Amino acid sequence: MNLFRILLIFFVVTVTLVGVSNCQHKSRFEVEFISQWGSEGSAPGQFRQPVGVAVDADGNVYVADAGNNRIQKFTADGEFITQWGTPGDGPGEFDRPMHLAVSDDKLVYVPDYGSDRIQVFDTEGKYQFTWGESGDAPGQFDSPAAVNFDRNGNVLVADFYNDRIQIFDPRGNFISQFGTEGHEFGQLYYPTDVAVDKNGNIIVADAYNHRIQIFRADGKPLQSRGSFSGEERTPGQFNVANAVEIDAAGRMYVVDFYNSRIQVFDSTGGYRTQFGTPGSDPGQFEKPTDIAIYKNWIYIADWGNNRVQKFEINE
Repeated sequence: MNLFRILLIFFVVTVTLVGVSNCQHKSRFEVEFISQWGSEGSAPGQFRQPVGVAVDADGNVYVADAGNNRIQKFTADGEFITQWGTPGDGPGEFDRPMHLAVSDDKLVYVPDYGSDRIQVFDTEGKYQFTWGESGDAPGQFDSPAAVNFDRNGNVLVADFYNDRIQIFDPRGNFISQFGTEGHEFGQLYYPTDVAVDKNGNIIVADAYNHRIQIFRADGKPLQSRGSFSGEERTPGQFNVANAVEIDAAGRMYVVDFYNSRIQVFDSTGGYRTQFGTPGSDPGQFEKPTDIAIYKNWIYIADWGNNRVQKFEINE
Protein backbone atom coordinates (compact mmCIF):
# COMPACT_ATOMS: atom_id res chain seq x y z
CA MET A 1 0.00 0.00 0.00
CA ASN A 2 1.56 3.27 -1.08
CA LEU A 3 1.74 6.46 0.96
CA PHE A 4 -1.03 8.16 -1.02
CA ARG A 5 -3.53 5.38 -0.25
CA ILE A 6 -2.57 5.38 3.43
CA LEU A 7 -3.14 9.13 3.67
CA LEU A 8 -6.44 8.83 1.80
CA ILE A 9 -7.73 6.15 4.18
CA PHE A 10 -6.64 8.22 7.18
CA PHE A 11 -8.48 11.27 5.81
CA VAL A 12 -11.74 9.35 5.20
CA VAL A 13 -11.68 7.74 8.65
CA THR A 14 -10.93 11.07 10.36
CA VAL A 15 -13.75 12.90 8.57
CA THR A 16 -16.16 10.06 9.39
CA LEU A 17 -15.27 10.11 13.08
CA VAL A 18 -15.64 13.88 13.27
CA GLY A 19 -19.05 13.65 11.63
CA VAL A 20 -20.15 10.95 14.07
CA SER A 21 -18.83 13.01 16.99
CA ASN A 22 -20.74 16.09 15.83
CA CYS A 23 -23.95 14.10 15.40
CA GLN A 24 -23.58 12.60 18.85
CA HIS A 25 -22.93 16.02 20.35
CA LYS A 26 -26.08 17.46 18.81
CA SER A 27 -28.25 14.47 19.75
CA ARG A 28 -27.15 14.67 23.39
CA PHE A 29 -28.75 18.07 23.99
CA GLU A 30 -31.72 17.62 26.30
CA VAL A 31 -33.60 19.37 29.07
CA GLU A 32 -34.27 17.39 32.24
CA PHE A 33 -36.75 18.12 35.04
CA ILE A 34 -35.03 18.68 38.41
CA SER A 35 -37.49 20.04 40.97
CA GLN A 36 -40.49 22.27 41.63
CA TRP A 37 -41.89 24.44 44.38
CA GLY A 38 -45.07 26.32 45.15
CA SER A 39 -48.78 25.74 45.52
CA GLU A 40 -51.85 27.96 45.40
CA GLY A 41 -52.10 30.42 48.28
CA SER A 42 -50.71 33.59 49.83
CA ALA A 43 -48.28 32.21 52.41
CA PRO A 44 -44.52 32.54 51.79
CA GLY A 45 -43.56 30.14 49.02
CA GLN A 46 -47.09 29.93 47.67
CA PHE A 47 -48.38 31.65 44.53
CA ARG A 48 -51.44 32.98 42.83
CA GLN A 49 -50.71 33.17 39.12
CA PRO A 50 -46.92 33.60 39.06
CA VAL A 51 -46.18 35.52 35.88
CA GLY A 52 -42.50 36.46 35.91
CA VAL A 53 -39.26 34.77 36.94
CA ALA A 54 -35.70 36.14 37.00
CA VAL A 55 -32.31 35.12 38.40
CA ASP A 56 -29.56 37.34 39.83
CA ALA A 57 -25.80 36.90 39.48
CA ASP A 58 -25.70 34.77 42.64
CA GLY A 59 -28.35 32.36 41.38
CA ASN A 60 -31.19 33.62 43.56
CA VAL A 61 -34.64 33.36 41.95
CA TYR A 62 -37.22 36.17 41.92
CA VAL A 63 -40.86 35.49 41.14
CA ALA A 64 -43.50 38.07 40.22
CA ASP A 65 -46.44 36.63 42.15
CA ALA A 66 -49.01 38.63 40.20
CA GLY A 67 -52.19 37.47 41.91
CA ASN A 68 -50.72 38.25 45.33
CA ASN A 69 -49.19 41.56 44.13
CA ARG A 70 -45.76 40.79 45.52
CA ILE A 71 -42.25 39.69 44.62
CA GLN A 72 -40.85 36.57 46.26
CA LYS A 73 -37.17 35.71 46.44
CA PHE A 74 -35.82 32.15 46.70
CA THR A 75 -32.53 30.29 46.65
CA ALA A 76 -31.60 28.40 43.51
CA ASP A 77 -33.27 25.32 45.03
CA GLY A 78 -36.52 27.05 45.91
CA GLU A 79 -36.00 27.86 49.58
CA PHE A 80 -37.91 31.00 50.53
CA ILE A 81 -35.72 34.03 51.40
CA THR A 82 -37.93 37.11 51.50
CA GLN A 83 -40.86 38.90 49.89
CA TRP A 84 -42.10 42.43 49.33
CA GLY A 85 -45.12 44.23 47.94
CA THR A 86 -48.81 44.69 48.70
CA PRO A 87 -51.77 45.69 46.49
CA GLY A 88 -51.89 49.40 45.62
CA ASP A 89 -50.37 52.17 43.56
CA GLY A 90 -47.92 53.66 46.07
CA PRO A 91 -44.16 53.10 46.19
CA GLY A 92 -43.47 49.41 46.73
CA GLU A 93 -47.08 48.46 46.01
CA PHE A 94 -48.22 46.58 42.91
CA ASP A 95 -51.10 46.06 40.55
CA ARG A 96 -50.01 42.82 38.83
CA PRO A 97 -46.19 42.74 38.62
CA MET A 98 -45.04 41.04 35.43
CA HIS A 99 -41.83 39.85 33.70
CA LEU A 100 -39.16 41.31 35.98
CA ALA A 101 -35.36 41.40 35.54
CA VAL A 102 -32.25 41.88 37.71
CA SER A 103 -29.48 44.20 36.51
CA ASP A 104 -25.75 43.57 36.80
CA ASP A 105 -25.60 46.12 39.60
CA LYS A 106 -28.18 44.09 41.55
CA LEU A 107 -31.30 46.16 41.07
CA VAL A 108 -34.64 44.45 40.50
CA TYR A 109 -36.72 46.14 37.79
CA VAL A 110 -40.43 45.31 37.99
CA PRO A 111 -43.02 46.26 35.34
CA ASP A 112 -46.15 47.23 37.28
CA TYR A 113 -48.74 46.24 34.67
CA GLY A 114 -51.87 47.78 36.18
CA SER A 115 -50.18 51.00 37.33
CA ASP A 116 -48.35 51.76 34.04
CA ARG A 117 -44.93 52.19 35.59
CA ILE A 118 -41.58 50.53 36.27
CA GLN A 119 -40.54 50.14 39.92
CA VAL A 120 -36.96 49.45 40.98
CA PHE A 121 -35.75 47.76 44.18
CA ASP A 122 -32.55 46.38 45.60
CA THR A 123 -32.29 42.60 45.90
CA GLU A 124 -33.65 42.67 49.45
CA GLY A 125 -36.76 44.50 48.35
CA LYS A 126 -35.89 48.04 49.43
CA TYR A 127 -37.66 50.53 47.17
CA GLN A 128 -35.34 52.69 45.02
CA PHE A 129 -37.28 54.68 42.39
CA THR A 130 -40.12 54.64 39.84
CA TRP A 131 -40.78 56.00 36.37
CA GLY A 132 -43.70 56.02 33.96
CA GLU A 133 -47.37 56.94 33.83
CA SER A 134 -50.43 56.06 31.75
CA GLY A 135 -50.40 57.14 28.10
CA ASP A 136 -48.85 56.56 24.71
CA ALA A 137 -46.24 59.34 24.60
CA PRO A 138 -42.54 58.47 24.93
CA GLY A 139 -41.88 57.40 28.50
CA GLN A 140 -45.51 56.58 29.16
CA PHE A 141 -47.00 53.07 29.26
CA ASP A 142 -50.17 51.16 28.64
CA SER A 143 -49.66 47.99 30.70
CA PRO A 144 -45.89 47.33 30.60
CA ALA A 145 -45.41 43.57 30.45
CA ALA A 146 -41.65 42.96 30.62
CA VAL A 147 -38.24 44.51 31.17
CA ASN A 148 -34.74 43.43 30.19
CA PHE A 149 -31.35 45.01 29.46
CA ASP A 150 -29.26 45.60 26.36
CA ARG A 151 -25.48 45.24 26.24
CA ASN A 152 -25.03 48.83 27.42
CA GLY A 153 -27.20 48.34 30.48
CA ASN A 154 -30.13 50.28 29.04
CA VAL A 155 -33.61 49.10 29.99
CA LEU A 156 -35.90 47.58 27.36
CA VAL A 157 -39.62 47.65 28.12
CA ALA A 158 -42.31 45.66 26.30
CA ASP A 159 -45.16 48.20 26.28
CA PHE A 160 -48.06 45.75 25.83
CA TYR A 161 -51.10 47.73 24.69
CA ASN A 162 -48.98 50.40 22.98
CA ASP A 163 -47.53 47.65 20.75
CA ARG A 164 -43.97 48.90 21.04
CA ILE A 165 -40.60 48.48 22.71
CA GLN A 166 -39.26 51.48 24.62
CA ILE A 167 -35.61 51.93 25.58
CA PHE A 168 -34.47 53.88 28.66
CA ASP A 169 -31.25 54.49 30.52
CA PRO A 170 -30.97 52.72 33.92
CA ARG A 171 -32.60 55.69 35.69
CA GLY A 172 -35.65 55.68 33.43
CA ASN A 173 -34.73 58.49 31.03
CA PHE A 174 -36.27 57.85 27.61
CA ILE A 175 -33.86 57.04 24.75
CA SER A 176 -35.87 55.63 21.84
CA GLN A 177 -38.72 53.35 20.79
CA PHE A 178 -39.84 51.14 17.91
CA GLY A 179 -42.93 49.21 16.89
CA THR A 180 -46.48 49.99 15.79
CA GLU A 181 -49.68 47.97 16.04
CA GLY A 182 -50.13 45.47 13.25
CA HIS A 183 -49.38 42.07 11.79
CA GLU A 184 -46.86 42.94 9.11
CA PHE A 185 -43.12 42.36 9.37
CA GLY A 186 -41.69 44.75 11.97
CA GLN A 187 -45.08 45.52 13.51
CA LEU A 188 -46.15 44.21 16.92
CA TYR A 189 -49.36 42.96 18.44
CA TYR A 190 -49.28 42.83 22.24
CA PRO A 191 -45.56 42.18 22.89
CA THR A 192 -45.06 40.38 26.19
CA ASP A 193 -41.30 39.91 26.54
CA VAL A 194 -37.94 41.08 25.26
CA ALA A 195 -34.39 39.66 25.27
CA VAL A 196 -31.01 40.44 23.71
CA ASP A 197 -28.74 38.02 21.82
CA LYS A 198 -24.93 37.92 21.76
CA ASN A 199 -24.86 40.28 18.76
CA GLY A 200 -26.88 42.93 20.58
CA ASN A 201 -30.02 42.28 18.56
CA ILE A 202 -33.33 42.74 20.37
CA ILE A 203 -35.57 39.67 20.47
CA VAL A 204 -39.28 40.37 20.97
CA ALA A 205 -41.97 37.90 22.00
CA ASP A 206 -44.62 39.23 19.61
CA ALA A 207 -47.18 37.26 21.58
CA TYR A 208 -50.47 37.63 19.77
CA ASN A 209 -48.88 37.57 16.36
CA HIS A 210 -47.71 34.11 17.47
CA ARG A 211 -44.11 34.75 16.51
CA ILE A 212 -40.69 35.95 17.58
CA GLN A 213 -39.27 39.03 15.87
CA ILE A 214 -35.62 40.04 15.83
CA PHE A 215 -34.61 43.70 15.57
CA ARG A 216 -31.30 45.49 15.39
CA ALA A 217 -30.36 47.59 18.40
CA ASP A 218 -31.67 50.64 16.53
CA GLY A 219 -35.08 49.01 16.02
CA LYS A 220 -34.71 47.95 12.39
CA PRO A 221 -36.50 44.60 11.86
CA LEU A 222 -34.27 41.72 10.79
CA GLN A 223 -36.24 38.47 11.04
CA SER A 224 -39.62 37.03 11.92
CA ARG A 225 -39.91 33.44 13.15
CA GLY A 226 -43.05 31.43 13.73
CA SER A 227 -46.77 31.45 13.01
CA PHE A 228 -49.96 30.26 14.67
CA SER A 229 -50.27 26.66 15.80
CA GLY A 230 -53.42 25.29 17.39
CA GLU A 231 -54.00 21.90 18.95
CA GLU A 232 -51.60 20.16 16.56
CA ARG A 233 -48.65 21.73 18.48
CA THR A 234 -46.51 21.97 15.34
CA PRO A 235 -42.78 22.49 16.01
CA GLY A 236 -41.71 26.03 15.21
CA GLN A 237 -45.23 27.44 15.54
CA PHE A 238 -46.87 29.04 18.57
CA ASN A 239 -50.16 29.70 20.26
CA VAL A 240 -49.19 32.97 21.99
CA ALA A 241 -45.38 33.28 22.13
CA ASN A 242 -45.38 34.61 25.68
CA ALA A 243 -41.70 34.84 26.65
CA VAL A 244 -38.22 34.42 25.19
CA GLU A 245 -34.75 33.78 26.61
CA ILE A 246 -31.28 33.24 25.12
CA ASP A 247 -28.76 30.88 26.75
CA ALA A 248 -24.97 31.15 26.76
CA ALA A 249 -24.72 29.01 23.60
CA GLY A 250 -27.03 31.35 21.70
CA ARG A 251 -30.00 28.98 21.74
CA MET A 252 -33.43 30.61 21.88
CA TYR A 253 -36.12 29.33 24.26
CA VAL A 254 -39.72 30.37 23.57
CA VAL A 255 -42.56 29.96 26.06
CA ASP A 256 -45.52 28.69 24.03
CA PHE A 257 -48.36 29.71 26.37
CA TYR A 258 -51.50 27.91 25.22
CA ASN A 259 -49.56 24.90 23.95
CA SER A 260 -48.07 24.50 27.46
CA ARG A 261 -44.55 23.85 26.22
CA ILE A 262 -41.13 25.41 25.78
CA GLN A 263 -39.60 25.29 22.30
CA VAL A 264 -35.84 25.51 21.75
CA PHE A 265 -34.11 26.81 18.60
CA ASP A 266 -30.45 27.05 17.65
CA SER A 267 -28.71 30.36 17.07
CA THR A 268 -29.72 30.37 13.40
CA GLY A 269 -33.40 29.77 14.16
CA GLY A 270 -33.46 26.05 13.43
CA TYR A 271 -35.84 24.01 15.58
CA ARG A 272 -33.93 21.94 18.14
CA THR A 273 -36.34 20.42 20.62
CA GLN A 274 -39.23 21.09 22.99
CA PHE A 275 -40.21 20.10 26.50
CA GLY A 276 -43.46 20.15 28.40
CA THR A 277 -46.97 18.91 27.77
CA PRO A 278 -50.28 20.11 29.25
CA GLY A 279 -50.85 18.86 32.79
CA SER A 280 -49.87 19.17 36.44
CA ASP A 281 -47.28 16.39 36.80
CA PRO A 282 -43.59 17.25 37.19
CA GLY A 283 -42.30 18.55 33.86
CA GLN A 284 -45.77 19.39 32.61
CA PHE A 285 -47.24 22.91 32.38
CA GLU A 286 -50.54 24.69 32.64
CA LYS A 287 -49.99 27.83 30.55
CA PRO A 288 -46.37 28.74 31.38
CA THR A 289 -45.64 32.47 31.30
CA ASP A 290 -41.91 33.14 31.74
CA ILE A 291 -38.43 31.61 31.65
CA ALA A 292 -35.08 32.46 33.23
CA ILE A 293 -31.75 30.74 32.60
CA TYR A 294 -28.77 30.72 34.95
CA LYS A 295 -25.75 28.65 33.86
CA ASN A 296 -27.30 25.22 33.09
CA TRP A 297 -30.47 25.80 35.10
CA ILE A 298 -33.82 26.76 33.59
CA TYR A 299 -36.64 28.18 35.69
CA ILE A 300 -40.22 28.29 34.39
CA ALA A 301 -43.12 30.26 35.86
CA ASP A 302 -45.89 27.66 35.62
CA TRP A 303 -48.82 30.08 35.83
CA GLY A 304 -51.79 27.74 35.88
CA ASN A 305 -50.18 25.29 38.32
CA ASN A 306 -49.07 28.05 40.75
CA ARG A 307 -45.50 26.84 40.90
CA VAL A 308 -41.97 27.29 39.61
CA GLN A 309 -40.28 24.37 37.89
CA LYS A 310 -36.53 23.90 37.60
CA PHE A 311 -34.83 22.05 34.71
CA GLU A 312 -31.24 21.29 33.75
CA ILE A 313 -29.62 21.62 30.33
CA ASN A 314 -27.63 18.46 29.53
CA GLU A 315 -25.28 18.19 26.56
